[in-house]
Amino acid sequence: MRYVFQYESDDQRDGLIKEHQDKTIIEELNISEGNFLIFSDSPEEDTKKIVYVTVPEEEYGELKQDNTLLKAQSQANSDRADFHEEVLAEIILTITP
Repeated sequence: MRYVFQYESDDQRDGLIKEHQDKTIIEELNISEGNFLIFSDSPEEDTKKIVYVTVPEEEYGELKQDNTLLKAQSQANSDRADFHEEVLAEIILTITP
């Protein structure tokens, strides 16, 4: 589990480190919102990183084409559904006195 603590001074930072000696520091942030220490009691689990895989150029091109085709099919299905809805509305208006 991750534990995030904000601190404002070096003394507070040192105090947090001493207070949480049973945990491992996995990250320290010094950002515009403030200074933060992030601890974990299971660092292996909390520090897992995303692994990027390279895809061959040819396969990437095929995936890109498939994506374009799927987007076009999705738009066509959406347009068809809109058309059917309009036709049904006209039929209902024609039938209803």
